[in-house]
Amino acid sequence: MISRVGSGDAALNALLSRQSGGLREEIIRTSKEMTTGLHADMGKAVGGDFSALAAVDHSLARLKGYGANTAEAGLFAGVMQTALAVISDGTEGLVGSILQGSGLTGSIGLGPAVTEAGRVFSSAVGALNTRFSDRSVFSGVNSDAQTLPSAGDILTALESATAGATTAADVQTAIDSWFSDPLGYAAAYGGGGPRAPVQLAPGETSDLSVTAMDPALIDTLKGLATVALLGRGVLAGQPAEREALAQGAGAALLAAGGGLTHLMERVGSTQAQIAEAETRNTAEDSALSILRVGIVGADPFDAATKLQDLQTRLEALYLITARVSRLSLAEYI
Repeated sequence: MISRVGSGDAALNALLSRQSGGLREEIIRTSKEMTTGLHADMGKAVGGDFSALAAVDHSLARLKGYGANTAEAGLFAGVMQTALAVISDGTEGLVGSILQGSGLTGSIGLGPAVTEAGRVFSSAVGALNTRFSDRSVFSGVNSDAQTLPSAGDILTALESATAGATTAADVQTAIDSWFSDPLGYAAAYGGGGPRAPVQLAPGETSDLSVTAMDPALIDTLKGLATVALLGRGVLAGQPAEREALAQGAGAALLAAGGGLTHLMERVGSTQAQIAEAETRNTAEDSALSILRVGIVGADPFDAATKLQDLQTRLEALYLITARVSRLSLAEYI
């Protein structure tokens, strides 16, 4: 007569197998929580209500966008301020040279200032042609285009505009006309209108709208170009007229210096605003990140304790299963 394992033993084995499978799944989930620091069952963690988590995630995504804006705007403003400083420093140095050379004759006169003017004008034009992240800084909305032609091309155009002028007043009038004529400087300008404000935070924008069409920059370029033209032979052979032209340009540059300083202060104020917005956004991001961890985060200590308990229970279940299996085998034999 052949003995069989009873139906009760089979049911017990099936129950133990189900419990073993459940414990293994629980161990996998708990191990994941301990490794990632996040609840494996997010629905259970939030009680089925994801609205708070969604609101936090939305705010964090919005702050990420603002973070990209403030980072780029801060760098952009820094590049702009550096370019303006180059123009300002060069202009101040040239005005000093003009003042030192005025009234002197010979090689000690305006010669050094005239030579310096060509370099300073070229440097100023180069500063206004500065590019950041492949965009022209002073071209406004038309950031793909080069802001201004080369310094040489501008001086060549001014030479044509002043051709035939025999007095300092005539030369200055011709230069003023070219810079104010829509077919002169405005046509040479390759940019567009002012750049749109950059969103830094809800209801807060930064102003980086400075272009090479700003009156302070135009007046500065005009003064620098006037002295630089002397190096190209304007009013040659007329030392008194040349000195008058240089002195007038020096006075104009001094007057333009106030506008240039105000422009730098304006950009500096924008830099400070961007830095403050970045600090606030970073603080809010940190606070929201902590709040999110509080919603989705699993306590590593609790997870480790639970994992140890589950492993102990699984080992105990294995022992029970082994004993039941041996009893069933003995009964079968």
